[in-house]
Amino acid sequence: MKVLVVSPPNSNTVLDGVSCTVTRPEEHTDWSDFPNLGILTLASALRSVPGVDPVYIDGTVMPWPEVLAYVEDNAGDILALCVSALTATYEAGLHLCAAAKRVNSRIVTIVGNDHVTALPRECLSSQRGVIDYAFIGNEVVGSLVDLIATLRGGGAVAGGVYPGLARFDGTDMTVQPQRSEPVYTRIDYSLIDAVFDHSSLYDGNFGSRVVPTFEHLTGRRVTAGMPVEIGRGCIKFARNDACSFCSIQFGGMWRNSVPDGESAWEVIRSAHASGYDYLYLTADELPLTFGRLLREMVGSPPGWWADLSEDDRPVMVGYARADGLSDERHAANLRALGVRQLMVGLDAGTPVSLQAMRKPLVSIRESDSRFRAEKMFDHNVKALQSAKNNGLLLKVGFVIGHLGMDAALMRENIDSMKALLASGAGAIASLDVEVLSPEPGSLDFKMLLDPALARANADELALSMPSRQEHELRARKWRGKDIIDREEAMADYVESVMPGLTLDDLAGARAEVRDYGKQLGVTVGG
Repeated sequence: MKVLVVSPPNSNTVLDGVSCTVTRPEEHTDWSDFPNLGILTLASALRSVPGVDPVYIDGTVMPWPEVLAYVEDNAGDILALCVSALTATYEAGLHLCAAAKRVNSRIVTIVGNDHVTALPRECLSSQRGVIDYAFIGNEVVGSLVDLIATLRGGGAVAGGVYPGLARFDGTDMTVQPQRSEPVYTRIDYSLIDAVFDHSSLYDGNFGSRVVPTFEHLTGRRVTAGMPVEIGRGCIKFARNDACSFCSIQFGGMWRNSVPDGESAWEVIRSAHASGYDYLYLTADELPLTFGRLLREMVGSPPGWWADLSEDDRPVMVGYARADGLSDERHAANLRALGVRQLMVGLDAGTPVSLQAMRKPLVSIRESDSRFRAEKMFDHNVKALQSAKNNGLLLKVGFVIGHLGMDAALMRENIDSMKALLASGAGAIASLDVEVLSPEPGSLDFKMLLDPALARANADELALSMPSRQEHELRARKWRGKDIIDREEAMADYVESVMPGLTLDDLAGARAEVRDYGKQLGVTVGG
């Protein structure tokens, strides 16, 4: 029987009435340039279940009517529908689950990823009859395989057997404790095109978006991109002190990786042997979080890598914090591994702004937090120079908006962002500027729902706030909800915690920084 593993598209691209003014889908194209490693990993793992045929479906590239038609045409042979949903894609995922239930009520629907991890009770209680099970966190590959094996064998889904599983048991929700598990590396790349021709769509997007920009910047022509996982996590997760806007739900482990450099090289070799020469490292932060693994890889390159010329080796791209990249040794190690491009969230703004966004590597309650925030601008300047010295191109990002931001702070942040862009000539390849979005799972979302929490955090930083009464009225609108209109939530958050500002003000600030980047010759959004 078939088990469909699906990544839905952005809901505002396929459903009527879902607003998109600040978060226009054409400005967020990365997802459709590459295969989806998350659902490919799950589909690959499900090959081990006898009698199960895993089906990989990426709704970010496949026409949504074709996906719905496939479910309808194969309803009698579908055991389970597994949906991996973020907040932006959750409503489209529900639409698919409901459609599956309409054509065959015996299809088991299972939802996972960040959105349901952040809001399990809201999702399961609001969607009873649409969602049967949910998985919480990242370490769920083994549990999903065990659950599908039980369903295929016709057995009962017993409590306490599937770590990370959430479901309603009678009138109450139960969640099984998570367990640690190794990074899954036995990826079957043939599954990408086993049912639908995804690759031609990925190749078309990659060829029109990534290839010309990368060739222009580096002189290197790449042909196909693929995310690869040698590690996942971020040093900020170690103390559960993620940046305020970060909604990544790391589950039971703050950091997970392959066991050693040899294993990491094998993951890279496998992807390269399958025809991918632009490899997207999935870790949320590389040099500070996985420094030991990277050094081990640099110290023991395999023969197949050493035998290739530099132009024939796969290119790698990844993520780094500026205070990690500012160390020349880290930059040199990354370049030695074939990393050519890094995504770096630059830490522009006043020290109080950086503290409000929880950017420093210390809590705002610690005595040297403000000092650390003041040093972050210097780290950014050093990171830009370090990247330039080592031949690394940077895709830099800024977030506009934070708890307690007013017009004066917004202006200081804009000016700081523009100053960093000007100082990065020769190292900055492209620029992303986004308005803060209170995504479920983030501290900002918690503060949208909890005016007291927002004011306690603002008081610690001596920041003023708008009317608490108005904030409370807006908070009531979102409590207990599983479907979050991101645009409306953004607007409500701005007016609840940023005195005198509106979403339009932040969008205008974003446009100003983007326009300045264009004037400097920086690609925006690429």
